[in-house]
Amino acid sequence: MIHVKHFMDTVEADDGQRIWVEPIGLTHDLRGWCCVQRMLLNVAPPRQLWEWFNSNPEGYEFFRGKYHEWLSRSPYMPALQELAYAGLHENLTLLHQGDHPEHNSAMALHDFLIELEAYCPPE
Repeated sequence: MIHVKHFMDTVEADDGQRIWVEPIGLTHDLRGWCCVQRMLLNVAPPRQLWEWFNSNPEGYEFFRGKYHEWLSRSPYMPALQELAYAGLHENLTLLHQGDHPEHNSAMALHDFLIELEAYCPPE
């Protein structure tokens, strides 16, 4: 199952792999303190779009739509499909730095991955 959390939220046993999905990196210390195991900078929102959304938080639907368009044309689609498939079999937690629990980069990626699950091979 794929979960979404703020990177400073409490680490829980059922988080599974904790994955940073913002277009900016984290320091080594911060990665350790927040138990970030993977950083997926290549599938994070494009920096310009991400900066626009941070300046226009009321524009989440626009941000989400543009991000999904970008993801669907991304050369990383095979990796995204693998991530969606992995979410069917194990716990993954997408980590964000946003202020809103439902309107952030990780939730937008989560929605995209959930849509991709429909294209995963059946069990």
